[in-house]
Amino acid sequence: TTAAALQRFAVNFTITNLPYTSDLKNPDLAKFRATQRVMNTLLDRLLKGSSIGPSFHGCETTNFRY
Repeated sequence: TTAAALQRFAVNFTITNLPYTSDLKNPDLAKFRATQRVMNTLLDRLLKGSSIGPSFHGCETTNFRY
């Protein structure tokens, strides 16, 4: 797949058992990075195992909000 064929899309959802703290606002903080790593891993597993799996090339968590 070439870069021209790839398309980005955004997904917003609510995680009800992850309490929001101000540390999740700053991508330079360890809590943000650790939470981002976990979210990326879980979403990658979920989406790779779905019907879009063959076309899926990874995800990136860009922010958290209250």
